[in-house]
Amino acid sequence: MFGPLRWVLIYVSDLKSMGEFYKRFFDLKPKMDTDKFIAFDTGAVTLELMGGHANGPEKMDNSKGWDRNKILISFIVDDIQTVVAKLAERGLPSVTGVRPTVAPSGEEPVGWIAQFMDPEGNLIEICQEPPDYV
Repeated sequence: MFGPLRWVLIYVSDLKSMGEFYKRFFDLKPKMDTDKFIAFDTGAVTLELMGGHANGPEKMDNSKGWDRNKILISFIVDDIQTVVAKLAERGLPSVTGVRPTVAPSGEEPVGWIAQFMDPEGNLIEICQEPPDYV
């Protein structure tokens, strides 16, 4: 019935600074970059930032983190410790530190996560899990 997930869009107040954030810290390359919209190539799913509110809410919520979001964006990495250290060197500390992934009751975690916050309070996670997990 549905095809694969194609994009995730984040409405932003300051498109320029948010675009620079994702370029600087996550090495994302834009595949489209206009004065109102940036689309980043992340592989199978495109990450989009939309400035203004022509196609979204009229007023942005200024709360941050879990008070603002009920979702987060997660990137898979091969070596979480190295990536966390690299982001910290660039000036982006993790808001959670490295933690085990959530596992069903009684089961051992199968991976590791670390979460970060962008300048407008959106949560971004990096995750190290076995390639065949979920």
